[in-house]
Amino acid sequence: MTELIKTTSLTGYPQLVRDLGGDPDDLLGQMNIDPKLLDNGSAVLPYRALINLLELSAEQLQCIDFGLRLAERQSIMILGPLAVVAQSARNFGEALGEIIRFLHIYSPGVLVHLDTDIDPVHPYLIYECRLRPAPRQRQIIELSLGVMFKTLQMLYGPGFRPHSVLSRTESSLPQSRYQRFFGARTYFGQAHTALVLMPDCLGKPIDQHNHQLHETMMDYISSIGAGNPLDIGSQVEDSIRRLLPTQRCALPLIAERLGMRERSLQRRLAESDRVFEDMVEEVRQELAELYLSEATMPMAQIAGLLGYAEQSSFNRACKRWYGVTPRARRTQLRADQQSVGRRSGL
Repeated sequence: MTELIKTTSLTGYPQLVRDLGGDPDDLLGQMNIDPKLLDNGSAVLPYRALINLLELSAEQLQCIDFGLRLAERQSIMILGPLAVVAQSARNFGEALGEIIRFLHIYSPGVLVHLDTDIDPVHPYLIYECRLRPAPRQRQIIELSLGVMFKTLQMLYGPGFRPHSVLSRTESSLPQSRYQRFFGARTYFGQAHTALVLMPDCLGKPIDQHNHQLHETMMDYISSIGAGNPLDIGSQVEDSIRRLLPTQRCALPLIAERLGMRERSLQRRLAESDRVFEDMVEEVRQELAELYLSEATMPMAQIAGLLGYAEQSSFNRACKRWYGVTPRARRTQLRADQQSVGRRSGL
């Protein structure tokens, strides 16, 4: 299935490309995106095409902070009616909950969730790209983190700043670039891509709260969003991704987090022709591809992020998946990226 995303995700893109001396229509054409789609806020495009477009633009325009620059030109309004729901909510936490609940209307390929277990003091607002196999993600991660930050800033007020920012990818940009954008330190090569929030921020009232408007928009957004809930397999996969770095990724814990008994969860997975152990293996392999594509991420760190207590376990898994060691697989991935880049003009 092709995951789609609203064309509002490219708000500000044409002018940014022009400001950098490029031709937006040419770049869009290279990704088979009709430039006229950007004039229709209700139109959609393949999420993978958007992600590849951002990487293409960053490299052809020699602008390594392209994702952040595009985020500077966007706001909560790219979410359409969901933005009105959030802005009219009672408080910050309620607004976040409703964005998370209905974000699939904007794009089923994007997953955002709030985790209060990783750090009991600082909530984690975590971003996930649901595309499989995962494409190169540096620019989409920075665009997404940037838009998340600006969305929270608009809801909370100008005094909002995160405790810290986390990214799964590496970056060659100076720390000062991220500090200037987010007002907080950014850490790379992490287990999650997330904004780490300050304590007690979730209860802050929203100045624009309007009960009647909120109820009206909730009725509307619920009517268009009810047909696209996450299935049980997707929920388990998301839990696996969150728990792997903790080395506590086990079916009983995931069942507890989903409010189910272990046997009930096993039965639901079996009804979907899914096996938990196979799902863990698939998620590990998917994340291994993502981490190995980062040239500077140490192998021991990757092993830990995948939930292996020993690097030797990761080595054996890599040979099982690809027939080669992790280092050899990293070399293969870099060669593949360079080949794709030459074909697409990157």
